[in-house]
Amino acid sequence: MKHESIVVVYDSCQAIAEEIADRLGAEIVSVQSVNARHVENSQSFVLALEFQADGQLTPHWQYACQTFKGTSLSGKHVAMFVALGNSIDHAAAAESVRKALKACGAHVVGQPAFVSSPQWNTDNWACIVSPNL
Repeated sequence: MKHESIVVVYDSCQAIAEEIADRLGAEIVSVQSVNARHVENSQSFVLALEFQADGQLTPHWQYACQTFKGTSLSGKHVAMFVALGNSIDHAAAAESVRKALKACGAHVVGQPAFVSSPQWNTDNWACIVSPNL
């Protein structure tokens, strides 16, 4: 596998992930196919997290988070946005994911943003995080 600078990992929000990948010049990978080699061979990640109504990550994201935790994230840059879920019910869960990534050595860029919020703007978000990825 060739080295990729930035990888956008998504589940059901492919259109948003593609839009962000286009703006960042990134590769796009489904959360169902992300593996340890993606993590090892990439410098930066954009994670399009998805939460269930009960506040848990979706099953695909739960598995992917185990993959990220099982691989060295030292020196890796990670930006996150919540593609499925809302800031009222899922802010604490998103913060928990952010803290877990930092504990594994990742440099987490900014705070998790929520696509469902009225302030969400793909262009603005990409411009804010891109210098730090």
